[in-house]
Amino acid sequence: MNEKEIISPRPYWDLIGMKLISQGEGESVIELPIKYEITQSKGSVHGGALASLVDSTAGAAVRSLLSVGQTAVTIEMKLNYIRPALGSKLIGKGSTLHIGKSLAIGEAVIVNEQEKVVVKGIATFKLS
Repeated sequence: MNEKEIISPRPYWDLIGMKLISQGEGESVIELPIKYEITQSKGSVHGGALASLVDSTAGAAVRSLLSVGQTAVTIEMKLNYIRPALGSKLIGKGSTLHIGKSLAIGEAVIVNEQEKVVVKGIATFKLS
């Protein structure tokens, strides 16, 4: 795991319960327990929480390839919601598609405990 990631505070991640499982070599894995506070009226995980998991997972993959002190900020994201997010946890699997001088592109696939795809997304990050 990347040392610069371990020491960074993540208040929003703590609020919704995201946990970094692994990060390195352009990839990442993040888990999100499904709890009542992140569900919508029909009981599945809210689309905004799923977007946060995609953003965080793709971003962690990209950041694993950056130099110390370099940052990546999301400037665009596209999601495909495939099925309702139900169960006790979700797993985000991120990978880096491209790192350029000023932009990076990462993707994330969010699966449920049965390894069925819930959401797939791609994000563009501004590097500085």
